[in-house]
Amino acid sequence: MATDTPEQERNARLRLVDWRFLLPSPRPRRALCRTAGALADAVASIADQVVADGSGRDCDLTVAADPDAGTLVELHEALAPGGTCYTEWHPRTGGVGQVERALRAAGFEDVACYRPWPASRASPVFWIPVGARGASAYVRSRQRLRGGRVRRLLAEVRRRARDLLRGRVGSPICALARRAGPAASGELAPSAWLRDGWPQWGLGAAPGRLSTLLVTGGPRSVSKVVLLVFAEPSPVPLMAVKAPRVNEAAAGVHREGDALASLAERRPAGVPGVPRLLVRRQAGGVPLVGETAIVGRPLETLLTRRSLGPWSRRVGDWLAALVPRETPRPASHWRDAIVEPVLARFVEVFGGVVDQGLLREGEAIVGGLGALPAVPEQRDFGPWNVLVTQAGDIAVLDWESADVDGLPALDLLYYLTYAAFSVDRASDRERRLASFRRSLDAARPTGAIRRDCLARYFGALGLDPAQLGPLRPLVWMIHAQSDARHAAADAGGAPPAELLSRSLFLALWEEEVRHIAGR
Repeated sequence: MATDTPEQERNARLRLVDWRFLLPSPRPRRALCRTAGALADAVASIADQVVADGSGRDCDLTVAADPDAGTLVELHEALAPGGTCYTEWHPRTGGVGQVERALRAAGFEDVACYRPWPASRASPVFWIPVGARGASAYVRSRQRLRGGRVRRLLAEVRRRARDLLRGRVGSPICALARRAGPAASGELAPSAWLRDGWPQWGLGAAPGRLSTLLVTGGPRSVSKVVLLVFAEPSPVPLMAVKAPRVNEAAAGVHREGDALASLAERRPAGVPGVPRLLVRRQAGGVPLVGETAIVGRPLETLLTRRSLGPWSRRVGDWLAALVPRETPRPASHWRDAIVEPVLARFVEVFGGVVDQGLLREGEAIVGGLGALPAVPEQRDFGPWNVLVTQAGDIAVLDWESADVDGLPALDLLYYLTYAAFSVDRASDRERRLASFRRSLDAARPTGAIRRDCLARYFGALGLDPAQLGPLRPLVWMIHAQSDARHAAADAGGAPPAELLSRSLFLALWEEEVRHIAGR
């Protein structure tokens, strides 16, 4: 789909075809669609070609909703050997057993049924494999979580599902089935290549049954999809396979693979709390990264005013332990590698919507960055990506924005800000700015925690806390680029100045510069 399509329209359309990540290739070459409306439009947005006549028998995907026996035979005959059929069956068409029998009667094999949860194919968080006890138990455990981003996400999905179902009762059955024979492309469905590769990944003996739970709950079209892999009937996933939903998200998946590979090379014994890279592969040109799954409770669901200090100290200690004991790199290195490129981009994007005097002050502050060690920087270090495992240890997910040779303290500054938002229940822009101002005041509870955690972190690294100053506005200059990308996606092109001026990260940068300048 064209990147100039407004985000809301693009995201809604792509959600209808997230099941494609269960196929041998998420980019079908040739598809026959025997349905109309939104699903047909969505298939057209991801297939190289949609044909009206399957008589050539060379499709690698066929699609239908509530098909009858004759349509199923047509879908089967239109497929090339090894091709896949996707069908949706709504409650009035019968249960899973009836669906499976109908598909097999038409000649299909390897029938696999999924139920989307919540019960809408338009906005599910999970695609649950039918009959997979472990995967189903995992979903139930996620449903019980309360608080923070998880609670907000599930509440929003339930609301959208109610609006979209329009009175339809029950969950649809989404079925994948294959025409016999090896695919001409040689590509395998995830269920096949996962089983073939299992012995080499050090995850134990190949289980009797593997199940794959498709997780698609990210809020935007650039949000990745994840396949969680279970050794049934265990409810604990052993592997997570990540893929980009759209082309522009592919760089993030590559970056996560690079970051995990680099960390493993530097620390062959592994980094506690960081996923271990298992496999990298392509499916129809789409990059896939498989890594050990880490299960735990998102820290934001545990944060309270009382626990904020202890948890934040533990997070700071974890980040300090990640820093290699190396000679600091000179200021000239950081100026060329990070400061100048970030500053140039920031001025280019936001220069027209910020106070020019404040911009000059900000440039002078970040220009004072001195010699500092290079650290693995995760760059999305919010309390939603920090997990507390069952053993009580800290673990960190989602390294797709990482810079393994980044700057110290940036992740900690980001975490402390969002942790304060969490305990202050600051969910909108104005409340978040008020929360941030309080965290800059060491006389306030969140401000005292921020001051103490940063001092503890710098002490652990043997650095002078005075070196923190330039890092404070720099972190928001870096993250402001994500607001700019989202604004461009929402607008379907160059974002208007009014939208850019509402950037939260821009506002946090302004607050930091004013505070440091004593305004």
